Amino acid sequence: MQHKSWPALCESLLDRLETMGADTATERAEFGVLMVDCCIRGCGADLRPEGDAEDGD
Repeated sequence: MQHKSWPALCESLLDRLETMGADTATERAEFGVLMVDCCIRGCGADLRPEGDAEDGD
């Protein structure tokens, strides 16, 4: 089993909740704010789409 990064795990959990009918708009907005804050502080999170990060574009 390949381990996910914490941002990928959060996205996966939100997707699963939405599949079950939960409204995750607030959580997605808060997640976005946390990601930006993390990147500004230099936590190492990569905001590029997966394809861009993998092929170096």
